[in-house]
Amino acid sequence: MFGNVKELPKPVGTYTVGITQMVLTDKTRKQVFPFEDKDAYRNVPITVFYPSDSSEGLIGAPYAFPEALEVLHKMTQGFWSKHMVKLKTQVYENIAISQKKESYPIIFFNHGYPAYEMQNTVLCSDLASLGYIVISVGHLYESSAIQYKDGRVVKVHKANVKRLKKSTNMTYKRKLIKVLRDKRKNYSDKKAMELAEFLFIKEGAELSHTVKIWADDTLFIADQLEAIHDGKIPSLFKNKLQIDRGFGITGHSLGGAVSAQVCYRDKRFIGGINIDGGNWGDYLYQDMKTPFMVLGSFVMRNIARTTFRYNSKDAYFILLDKTSHWGFCDVLFGSRQAVLKGMVGLREKYDFRDIITKYHAYFFEKYLLGHDDVQLNPLRFEGVEYKEKIQPVM
Repeated sequence: MFGNVKELPKPVGTYTVGITQMVLTDKTRKQVFPFEDKDAYRNVPITVFYPSDSSEGLIGAPYAFPEALEVLHKMTQGFWSKHMVKLKTQVYENIAISQKKESYPIIFFNHGYPAYEMQNTVLCSDLASLGYIVISVGHLYESSAIQYKDGRVVKVHKANVKRLKKSTNMTYKRKLIKVLRDKRKNYSDKKAMELAEFLFIKEGAELSHTVKIWADDTLFIADQLEAIHDGKIPSLFKNKLQIDRGFGITGHSLGGAVSAQVCYRDKRFIGGINIDGGNWGDYLYQDMKTPFMVLGSFVMRNIARTTFRYNSKDAYFILLDKTSHWGFCDVLFGSRQAVLKGMVGLREKYDFRDIITKYHAYFFEKYLLGHDDVQLNPLRFEGVEYKEKIQPVM
């Protein structure tokens, strides 16, 4: 039921899944962090999961790389197993994109802090196997580690780790502990929003600043997609990107807050999902005017209501019983230490994965592909609390 597996589960869809890495340079931004050289442009690495037609005779791509996992192993007191690097994947490096369709829709993904681009390989490969191109965005000096094609590795910068620790003082931690204890309680909207204001505005300025940097990284990549599609930036994706229909976005933890920040800022993004993340950013008390879903543990009930309560477009609030924060990523499959320390919850892992993937698949089919007849409400799972706020069709 729990513990390490030797191989990540097979993607749910009909496509084989390819994977490739790229690094793009944003020459409109210099010295994002004070410790950088004043003339240092912002490099934005991406890992792209995409539909392909065959992997016959090929070996699955490596799962991340040792340095990325070693950093997290140290920062999480060992529950993020460094042995996850041995996991066998069901994705294949640099194989040709599928020719079954002329082009493919695009979903962005942002990882948690300070994780790595392959943190949610199971989810990203599931979506790619259903016919989406999934762009997982890395964040230099804040991802656990970035590996360039020439072998260079850049780890999360110690100044950023120090800044993160400083931003979570004892008052903040006590509030979080109370939230965890009260996860079965249902605060009034007034009390829940006051708590969110404390966590994400009064005491969350540093993390909100990080969310804005990550949103800038994501929007920069979105800006480059036309050049990638046209072949001006060499890649596997020439003439294969569905740009005109807009983009979807999802993310875990801090990356979930990035989903909301991006949807709030840029209407090219037609829908987003926050996976068990807070509400850092500019959108607390704001109308996002974009279909949005919160998908997480019961802790989200009292800290992440804003995108449901204030959104004038379709909104979803879906809470999973017997789950915990790190169970919403690949740790669920690869770290016995996380299981033993209660960091992934008690829900059976394949059932957990099925729920996460199906809600993503239905949401993006409805809003990104434009299949208005798709309804999420008929999805029924034991121990799942489901709320929706659907706007009437005009």
